[in-house]
Amino acid sequence: MPKRERRSYPTNEPTDLTDAQWAAIEPIVTTSSPKGGRPTEIDLRAIVNALIYKHRTGCQWRMLPADFPPISAVRYYFDKWRRNGTFVRINDALRKQARKALGRDEEPSVSVLDSQSVKTTEAGGERGDDGGKKDNGRKRQFWVDTNGFLLRVLVHAADISDTEGAEWLAVKRHHRFPRIAEIRVDQGYKAGLERRLAQHTPIQLTVIEKPPEQKGFAVIPKRWVVERSIAWAGRKRPASREYNRDPESSEAFIYLGSATMLLNRLYPRKWFPIML
Repeated sequence: MPKRERRSYPTNEPTDLTDAQWAAIEPIVTTSSPKGGRPTEIDLRAIVNALIYKHRTGCQWRMLPADFPPISAVRYYFDKWRRNGTFVRINDALRKQARKALGRDEEPSVSVLDSQSVKTTEAGGERGDDGGKKDNGRKRQFWVDTNGFLLRVLVHAADISDTEGAEWLAVKRHHRFPRIAEIRVDQGYKAGLERRLAQHTPIQLTVIEKPPEQKGFAVIPKRWVVERSIAWAGRKRPASREYNRDPESSEAFIYLGSATMLLNRLYPRKWFPIML
C-alpha cells in the first residue's frame, strides 16, 4: 500500500512552508548544516516545518506529531541553528527583502526599542523579580526598525534593568546595522543609556515621553511600532510565558516567529475555500 502523503497542521491554516517560502531560506539552512561525513537523510524542510509547528502550538518536544522527523533530529537541528546563528541570519535576510519590497533601504537608519516582562514556568533557568511590574520571570528586549521588523531580541532575567539590557543589545550589536543613527525609547531607558551610547556608538537616543495628561494605555507616535511587534510575537502560544530553561532558546523561537511572519508577507499563500 503506497505511503500516504503527510497533511499540513492545521489543515485550515497550514504551518508548513510553501515551495516559494522554502526556496527563500533553503540556501541559508543548507549552508548551516553539518559538513563532512555521511550525507544526511533528514529532510531539512521537514525539520523547519516541525519547529514552526512547535512554536505555533507550544507543544512539548515529545508531543510533536509522529509524521515529522524524529524528535531527536528536530531538537538537534534547533540547538545547532540556535548556536551558529542560523535563525538570526534567516530573519536578517528576510527583513532586508521586506524592506526592499517597500522601496526602502535594506538597512534601517531609525529604530525603536522596548521591553516586555513575562513570567517563567517550573522549567527553571535564569529569572528575577521585576519590581516595577511585579513579575517574577524574564524580560524580552525587542529592537525593531520603523516597520516593526525585528532587528535583534534579548531575553534576560527580569531583575536586570531595561537600561542594562538595552545597553548590551545596542552597544554590543550596533555594528551589525551600520546605518542606524537613532534609537527611540520610552522613559524607562533614559537613565544611563544615552551616556553609554554616546561613549561607544554614533547612535542618538530619543526618549519619547507620553503626554502628561495621558491616563492608561494610549498609542504613542513614533514608538507604537515596537508595541505592535511585541503583539505580533505574542500571537504564538509560547509567548504567554517563558517555557524554555535557556533564554537563548526563547530568543531563537522569537527569531523563527519573526521569520515566519516575513515569509508569509513576502510569499503569501494562495488560499482556497474549504469544501465541506
